[in-house]
Amino acid sequence: MVKSKPPRTFSYKRCPDCLTTLELTATVCIACRRRVGTVDRQGRAKRPVNYIGYLAALFWVVILMGYIWFFFIRSP
Repeated sequence: MVKSKPPRTFSYKRCPDCLTTLELTATVCIACRRRVGTVDRQGRAKRPVNYIGYLAALFWVVILMGYIWFFFIRSP
């Protein structure tokens, strides 16, 4: 029978970008000023999802598709 290891508990977390040691309650890295999330299995903070970036990329893809359709595909 294989015993699973109990989850590790950390007293700190590390920034995923600059590896600075942070408190578990920190939401912003004190060195690089980037947002950090909760701690993962290795003790590093997870990167939060940048929803605004995804929305901006989607917006520009739609604009590009409209441009291509308007100038190259539609019938005059």
